[in-house]
Amino acid sequence: MDIAMIWGVTYGVLLVILGLNALIIVHEFGHFAVARLCGVRCEKFYIWFDFWGLKFFKVKWGDTEYGLGLFPLGGYLKMLGQEDNPGAIQAEIERAKLQSTDDTGGLTSSAHEESEKPSVLAPDSFLSKSIPQRLAIICAGVTMNFFFAIVCAAGAYMIGVKELNPLVGNVIPGSPAWEAGLQTGDKITAIDSVPARAFGDVMKKMIDGTKTVQLTIDRQGETLTAHVSPRRRVGDLTPNIGIMSYSTLDLLSGSVVPIWKKYYSNESLETLERLGKSLKQTPPLVDYTVQRMDDQAVCNYTEYQEILHEKIGQTITCTFIDKALRQDVKLAPLPQDVQLPAIPMRTIPVRFKMGVIVSVLPDSDAAKQGIVPGDFLVSVDGDTEFDPLKLPQILLRKVNDKQKTVALVVRKANGEEQSLTVALKPTRILPELGNMSMRDPLGSTALGLSWNVEPVIAAVDESALRESATMPLPTVGDKVTGVEFVNCERLLNRTSFSEATNEGGFFIHDIGSKIDIPFIFAFLLQEAHLSEPVKEEKERILSVRLVFEGSDGTIKIVDMPILEATDWFQVERGFGLKQDLTIFKAAGIGEALRLGTLRMVDYSLLVYKSVNALINGTVSAKALNGPVGIVVIVYQIAQGGWSEYLMLLCLIGANLAVINLLPIPPLDGGHVLFLLYEGIFRRPPNELVQVILSYLGLFLILLLMVWTVALDITCIPRW
Repeated sequence: MDIAMIWGVTYGVLLVILGLNALIIVHEFGHFAVARLCGVRCEKFYIWFDFWGLKFFKVKWGDTEYGLGLFPLGGYLKMLGQEDNPGAIQAEIERAKLQSTDDTGGLTSSAHEESEKPSVLAPDSFLSKSIPQRLAIICAGVTMNFFFAIVCAAGAYMIGVKELNPLVGNVIPGSPAWEAGLQTGDKITAIDSVPARAFGDVMKKMIDGTKTVQLTIDRQGETLTAHVSPRRRVGDLTPNIGIMSYSTLDLLSGSVVPIWKKYYSNESLETLERLGKSLKQTPPLVDYTVQRMDDQAVCNYTEYQEILHEKIGQTITCTFIDKALRQDVKLAPLPQDVQLPAIPMRTIPVRFKMGVIVSVLPDSDAAKQGIVPGDFLVSVDGDTEFDPLKLPQILLRKVNDKQKTVALVVRKANGEEQSLTVALKPTRILPELGNMSMRDPLGSTALGLSWNVEPVIAAVDESALRESATMPLPTVGDKVTGVEFVNCERLLNRTSFSEATNEGGFFIHDIGSKIDIPFIFAFLLQEAHLSEPVKEEKERILSVRLVFEGSDGTIKIVDMPILEATDWFQVERGFGLKQDLTIFKAAGIGEALRLGTLRMVDYSLLVYKSVNALINGTVSAKALNGPVGIVVIVYQIAQGGWSEYLMLLCLIGANLAVINLLPIPPLDGGHVLFLLYEGIFRRPPNELVQVILSYLGLFLILLLMVWTVALDITCIPRW
């Protein structure tokens, strides 16, 4: 590890510590400052907790002991007469009381006299203050968190906040957006009549639990309206509509994906490496963008995708030109041509069975011809042995060949077969496999259908298997119950359906119920690469091992070679393009504070929406992040720049404030609830009731912490 990397890691860790502790200090300082203004004795002010008296240091200043505890779980302020620990509430109330005084101001000494006169509260105790004062003290912490969130967001807007433009980059077949007719390049201008400024506005709307969302679309100057119903598929953590963000034509810093480098010529690799290095300078010396592809001018990402799909399986000459200096011919570097090779998809020597049709585009000819979800596709242009994984590209080639219609044989639910001639739309949109979820279907926008792929063998290439596969060979009708990636870097975090193997790699089960064949073989297999070798280890080979269950219940385990398809290709060519972003920068401090306040309110409302979504089941409880997850997220975002870092602190600060206001003892909201009761009924709540409710609230908080930490450290799989 070089010095730059060590400093980068150290810098990120320091920012995590600084940011999270700033949130704690600000919160507790709010309580402390207002308590002192109200004349309350503050006995302890601690960052982190000092359980069992364990601390790094302490210092006494006036009546207050300041310190840094040993347990980095938050912080606390200890006021006389106020106690969050349910077991110490009654004792703290008694401690805040003084012995009764006689008429001359002296303390009585007789036990009989003490029983005759009620004890009084210490004048500098929390309990002796008026209800408005106590409310002010309790609410000061969350108020400071809100102010802190505003300041952080304002600081981010002074630097410049990057947000994805509300443009549709790709649509997942079978998704609600696909069924609603959204297309690549569509600009979302409004959501339920509220103007949309960023792509994230659409994503945030998904957790509302709204049954139908109205999207206003600008499609090449034409205004359209689409009604989309967010959907959470089996195994998903949150609902979605199935759209991806848009990209620019600007080259992303970095080179070709390592596992795809072997398809590139040395000259092309050297050129891309050189272009990528120029982008890594601060500021970049040259900003390269795609200008032409095979002498076709490219103006936007939609046209770029159109050409990639039109020339799938072919080598493309891509011309990059300096974006910043292109207008000054004398200063601009010469255009750079790069040969982009066709990159084959990986496959194995078996074909899987076509599943049922899961959705049909409402305005497609397929829908007009009576094809409905639940139907089964038997043949395509007379081919009954088509591969359902390759079918999207089979149909794409027909579109590229200017074919207008396709002959289909469709089997209905009642077993009846129909022969149909269905029109093909002249569109080349394919699923972006790198963004598909574990249960997404495959589909074709040109045909207007999406379908599942069953984990059942439809055909076996025995000639390819006999050289390397173990016996007995799989047979038609065998069901795949498990897939093992052998000698492979793990591509899935620990889940309820995947586990690491002793040989190196990972094993997947629950196929067909939690994870489907397209995700495994159209995505994971394409991303698979060898794990880091152990010292003195013999040469290893990346392979796939399938577990089959025969019709008679017998189990077969077969090692399969990974082959390169000759009729199935990657759409992308192995290098990245920058996302389509807009930088929102405030013109001055006043505007920054206004934008920061709006963002704080937005994040605060998002917390309430998220809690409501968790309660009604719109969002899975497994989508939560605990302390470990939050630290990891803060660390990752801290590497991206100050703007992203400050905006994340705004989000966490608003979250902390809102959650603290929930009416759950011993959170601040629980204390507010008790004070409101006292103000309404002119007497404090029964001490026993306070203790019981505080224990119940503490139990719920601890239960939530255990749950989120278990998710963080994968004791509980998220899927």
